[in-house]
Amino acid sequence: MTDPDEHYLKSELSALLRKDGEIWSFLQQGSLDGVWYWDLERPENEWISPEFWRLFGIDPATKTHDPAEWQDIIFPDDLEEALENFNKHCADPDHAYDQVVRYLHADGSTVWVRCRGIAIRDASGKPLRMLGAHNDFTAIKRNEIEARAAAEEAANANAELREFAYSLSHDLKAPANTVDMLLTEIDVADEGGLNADQREMLGQARQTVEHMQRLVDDMLSFTRVIGEKARSETVSLEHIAHKTCADLAASIQRAKAKVTIEDLPDITGHPRQISTLFQNLIENGLKYRHPERPPEITISARPVGSRMISVDFADNGIGIEPEHHDRIFQLFKRLHRGDEVDGVGLGLTLCRRIAQNHCGTLGVASEAGRGSTFSLEIPRIRP
Repeated sequence: MTDPDEHYLKSELSALLRKDGEIWSFLQQGSLDGVWYWDLERPENEWISPEFWRLFGIDPATKTHDPAEWQDIIFPDDLEEALENFNKHCADPDHAYDQVVRYLHADGSTVWVRCRGIAIRDASGKPLRMLGAHNDFTAIKRNEIEARAAAEEAANANAELREFAYSLSHDLKAPANTVDMLLTEIDVADEGGLNADQREMLGQARQTVEHMQRLVDDMLSFTRVIGEKARSETVSLEHIAHKTCADLAASIQRAKAKVTIEDLPDITGHPRQISTLFQNLIENGLKYRHPERPPEITISARPVGSRMISVDFADNGIGIEPEHHDRIFQLFKRLHRGDEVDGVGLGLTLCRRIAQNHCGTLGVASEAGRGSTFSLEIPRIRP
């Protein structure tokens, strides 16, 4: 009897399948990599379509319709899993018979096959037959393996880079501090013995050492976030914004700057990394201020789609020419000399790395003389 709620095309297709065997052959050959039908009352009999054997480079004519045939080439661990799922499905129709298993190809390679099935039962629920289908998952599995290997290789490379950079930065820190201490001793001990040129050279030497110390400190900060995973911890962006401004109160006051913090949401992430990003972007707004007006920095947030937000750091500073927008995020790339604007060219590189660690991006919109807006796009809840 036809179901009145069944779509007429489904009914028509069902009738075609019963009437025309070529329709069934087309469907199973076009969408499946093998079909099997198992007599559970006489379990030594299992019809297996020829497509299944061709997956493994085997001539179907050399095989009989006996389950022992396929059980000889399936990986033992996967056979155990398949039989366990089979028994559970026979006992409980709600337990799906569905797994990806490995077979040995005739050339010695591994073939991954998704094997699904459903028990055909009598009126009492006893399984009498088992109808199943195969799909070749080899390409998918190989891609997964290659992706995992690439991720592992990248993680190892990041770890090596982090260890090398940290070791180098740490080893440079002690001598830089020692030189700074010696120069300070010379400065303190001087009782007028140095002439003006010598004192100028001493000042330049101390500035060079201070620059080196900043470089080492920034390198250490950068190495801490290379490959570091963002923790799944609730982070209040508003709290971090206010705390960062409190930490930078002296710099903000000295620049006569105005920092406006609008409503900011919570995210999940790494509090220390997010604090570092906020500090760098606020300091940028202070350092690259316009000479004709006091700095104004506004931190706001807006939704981007259903799961992302954009945290915008807008300033009224000197701005950046569009052709330099990519360059400013590169390691040690600066648009201004060190004697013009303090820094070593690591801050924005560090910020972009932090954004990436949080499954986000960091970009800039700016024009020379018209200020800049740095936008951190980041998930509210990390995937």
